[in-house]
Amino acid sequence: MKKRTLLFACLLLPAFFCFAQKDTCKVGIYVNALYDLKMEDKSFMTDFWIWLTYANDSLHFEEAMEIPNSKSTDFSHFANEQKAGLHWVTQKCKAQIKQDWDVSRFPFDRQYLRIEIEDSKYDTSQLLYVADHLNSKIDTSFNSKEWRLESFSLKSDVHTYATTYGDPELSGQSSYPRIVAEIQIKRNNSWRLLSKMLTGAYVAFFISCLVFFVSSENQDSRFGLCVGGLFAAIGNKYIVESIVPSSTGNTLMDSVHNLTFTFILLIVGVIIISLILFESGNERKRKLSLRVDMWAFFIILALYTGINLLFIHNALH
Repeated sequence: MKKRTLLFACLLLPAFFCFAQKDTCKVGIYVNALYDLKMEDKSFMTDFWIWLTYANDSLHFEEAMEIPNSKSTDFSHFANEQKAGLHWVTQKCKAQIKQDWDVSRFPFDRQYLRIEIEDSKYDTSQLLYVADHLNSKIDTSFNSKEWRLESFSLKSDVHTYATTYGDPELSGQSSYPRIVAEIQIKRNNSWRLLSKMLTGAYVAFFISCLVFFVSSENQDSRFGLCVGGLFAAIGNKYIVESIVPSSTGNTLMDSVHNLTFTFILLIVGVIIISLILFESGNERKRKLSLRVDMWAFFIILALYTGINLLFIHNALH
């Protein structure tokens, strides 16, 4: 029995020492500012302080941190002090973070910003991060005219790479500890922005609707209004696309513009039918042409308005 116990202990001892060699480091950040949130550049700027507290004297964190999802970073004000028997490392960072903006519900969009901070020196066989939830925050001054803060969270994570970067002590892959700050923001003044973005498209549609009040005798005026409305809608689409980045999915802006193009084409089809009836030489058909114009105006207007409201409702929810 004693031999068995001794053998079991011998098997567990290496695993125990391996586990014991892993140090833990508490990591936290305080986000001072978020600014230059640029959809066209797919990025945003941030300034924040980061700190680490740990007990192992052999750990050194100067030039050990990196931000994998950044375009550029600038670390400064590095300091290492000993307080309450622990090492307390602090430094400031200014970074331009890559951001894949979700514009499918623009301008009723929420955005999820991520700041990923990774250790480039110690892998997970040597060190693990623990998030300092209590002290990690974002400065309340962030709330701006364009955005408002919805939530802020910090979590520890591990990222695994399919390479050892040539480390002779590793094989197959390597894992590094990281800390991830997630910030949820929501756009302010969405209705005002919607009206500014889509006024051109709505005006273009209503201009096209005016053809139903122009007599079929004035064919050039009827088709001219439709063509003018179509070009106005196309111009508005180009203006919106210069502000809102393109997306592989169908956005609210795309849906409204495509709807406008479709209904202008529908109006052209209706006035062609009305024109055929008007020029038939039959008095009854000429009167039917007038009724077609009147009913088409109300039906097309109601359908266009209803589908627009449906698109906006879906974007809101």
